Amino acid sequence: MPKTDVSRPGPRNPRPLWLMRRWKSAAGPLASWYIPAAPFTALQLYGTPQIALRERLNPARLDNIAETLAGRLLQTDEGLAVQGGEAAIIIDLPGSISVGLGFFLQKLGITPVLLFNGLYRPASLVEGKNSLPAIIRYGSQVEAWSGQPGYAFLLERERTGPEPTGELAFWRTFDNRYHAGEHLFPPLEKLKAGGVSALIDLRLAGDELPHDVNRFYRAAARAGLDVFQAALPPEWLTGQAEGQPELQGANSTEGNDL
Repeated sequence: MPKTDVSRPGPRNPRPLWLMRRWKSAAGPLASWYIPAAPFTALQLYGTPQIALRERLNPARLDNIAETLAGRLLQTDEGLAVQGGEAAIIIDLPGSISVGLGFFLQKLGITPVLLFNGLYRPASLVEGKNSLPAIIRYGSQVEAWSGQPGYAFLLERERTGPEPTGELAFWRTFDNRYHAGEHLFPPLEKLKAGGVSALIDLRLAGDELPHDVNRFYRAAARAGLDVFQAALPPEWLTGQAEGQPELQGANSTEGNDL
């Protein structure tokens, strides 16, 4: 039986620096500088998270959900606007879904920009149990940027973590929750100079807009960008829903008041 070449990076043997460079390469010249190093540092320091079998996501099922969702989004006017570079979409979904969706959107001509900033480690509030394996799996397959004008900024909804309880006290639990905001994104003026005139927030229907991205959207509105919110039916993550995401704030000031 031939021996496995353990020195060669790949899905089963990810080198953090190699993996980070792949995500940077996929983000293109406008956004590559803004890929956070934290997840790759965590991979270097702590390795991949230990996940109980019942908590693991089936890769084939994740592929199916993400690919189907990407195709449906590109059937909407909003998706076409992102593909053409007129708008940028900010995907604030469970981490593994967000990464998978970014990967399949790249195949449809949209640039994925990974903005996960979790320093994942055991016994922490944000362990990255499904986010980090997705970063590794899709990062090993993502392609280098090839001129696509549209951007999909990928966030993980788990970043705010659970509130510590009696069993998860601060004194014995690493608080690695983090915020998404202007510090994570390329400068708004840089996005505008690249042709972006609107931002579309994509999240599950019923998910309240977090304060961190709310502040970012307010800053974007002040900078002259239109801001819209697309509500994604939870059934879309099971492949059972029909129709399109409901867009709020289109052609009105409502989107600027998120």
